[in-house]
Amino acid sequence: MSILSVSSGPTAVPVFIADFGTAFEGAARVSDWSDFRGVAGGGAIPGVTDRVLRGYFENGGGHCYLANTAGKTAREALAEVEAFDEVTILVPLGLWNNGADAAGDTARAVTAYAAAHRAMAILHAHQDCDARQAREAARSFKLDADQSAHAALYHPWLIPSGDGAQPVPPVGAVAGVWCQVDGRHGVWKAPVNVTVQGIARPSQAVADKEQGEAQPVDILREFEGRGTTVWGTRTLNETDERWKYIPVRRLADTVERDLQKGFVFAMFEPNTQPTWEKLRSEADAYLRALWKKGGLQGTKPEEAYSVQIGQGLTMTEEDVKAGRIVMKVGLAAVRPAEFIPATVTVTADRT
Repeated sequence: MSILSVSSGPTAVPVFIADFGTAFEGAARVSDWSDFRGVAGGGAIPGVTDRVLRGYFENGGGHCYLANTAGKTAREALAEVEAFDEVTILVPLGLWNNGADAAGDTARAVTAYAAAHRAMAILHAHQDCDARQAREAARSFKLDADQSAHAALYHPWLIPSGDGAQPVPPVGAVAGVWCQVDGRHGVWKAPVNVTVQGIARPSQAVADKEQGEAQPVDILREFEGRGTTVWGTRTLNETDERWKYIPVRRLADTVERDLQKGFVFAMFEPNTQPTWEKLRSEADAYLRALWKKGGLQGTKPEEAYSVQIGQGLTMTEEDVKAGRIVMKVGLAAVRPAEFIPATVTVTADRT
């Protein structure tokens, strides 16, 4: 029997998707701000503000990837990202540079990729939108339920510190905050109530009433004595209560990714009870460790998660004959309290 191991993979590795001109072709990995400047040629990049990427690193961002859309569509650029399976966050820059129709096309391409790869997209509205118009901009993308559950939209733009600084989209700083919170606490912790570094103020002030009217858009607000603060943690899904909050969706995606990668060995094993029991045991150990870290609710393991696998339980006779192994995992996410479903499917040897 092959050795089975389920380990926790990275949860916050972004790819920034934009027109980087002739700086590089395809996709590139960068480690920090100085590395980014080297890859970018040390100067201005068409359609991209250096300050957006700087905001990412200033707010806790680690290594990331850049996908160049110069001369190609967002979908074509995303094909270059397939080689980097650690990417979990997609951030399109210059989203509105070519108008509303192009913004919608890009948003749909990025969120479709995110949904298919258990990742999240961080989007933004046009600079001139107020809070309610930002909500309408998000709805104008016409994302389906799965796409919207794998996307969040932040508003308003931010004014960096420094004389004469011009507003920039908030997505770079927000991506950094996601990385910061994941590193300090875990993917289950909401990336909210965090002060944004390197920012003088939001480009617009948003009051409580306006924020309520703008939901599910996530707002950045300035509070006296706190500075500019991330003050929202919702996905763009307005129809499914399970996927209303960013940390719940990201937690479920993380669990599915980790289990799927850990179970690759099962492709070469008989689709029989001993294999299923090994899979169940390893999934239980992984989820127990997650619970002990505080990633799941419950005072004991059976209140925090469930693992089901077996013929007549998660698989039909046809599944077994076809070599499909299906495991169903329930998660008592920190918010909300009910079990959140996750399904892992692998193909096993039919012998």
